[in-house]
Amino acid sequence: MDTITINGINYTLNELEKDCWIKLLNGSLKGRDPLHSPTVANTGAYGINMRTVVLRRVNTIEKTLTFHTDIRSGKWAELQENNNISWMFYDAAGRFQIRLAGKASLHHDDAIANDAWLKTTANSRKIYMGEIGPSKKSTKPTSGLPTAFESTDPTMEESEAGKQNFGVVITQVNWMEWLWLNSQGHRRASFTYHNDKSSDAAWLIP
Repeated sequence: MDTITINGINYTLNELEKDCWIKLLNGSLKGRDPLHSPTVANTGAYGINMRTVVLRRVNTIEKTLTFHTDIRSGKWAELQENNNISWMFYDAAGRFQIRLAGKASLHHDDAIANDAWLKTTANSRKIYMGEIGPSKKSTKPTSGLPTAFESTDPTMEESEAGKQNFGVVITQVNWMEWLWLNSQGHRRASFTYHNDKSSDAAWLIP
């Protein structure tokens, strides 16, 4: 049998792949969606680094995933050295996991970053306004934010000070794996994307 039934709906491999990308797209659009804050992983000086990010944009046609970050952060420097990156999403209620991998492209002070900055709220912009970059040592617990904006948001004009530290990371996905946890037997499938826009799909043993 080459289909799977989930919540009364039958899925072929092709339909399952489309459903995964729709779920990812919804995750980028809805703040309370379980896929809105995935984990990304890349290599660093101490091995594999994993971090929670906010899924900002999904392109279901081009197969890309996007998050924003401070260009002074460790992950930005690490991705400049090695742009291999992996993502993991998990929906506890739906009992499914989606893992993806690909190549990251970094954007700062270019058309992509500038467009994303224009769509970013003052509340989100203020995290880029700190004078000292993320992960630097401090003599005390601190938010790193300018004192004036710890309890209030800057105006859009004031928030422009953070633009110099704002970056966009886009992953060109070349592999995706779906796993569904079920008491009667798990199910698993993988999808591989090639440079010529072709793709392969296969059911896997969980």
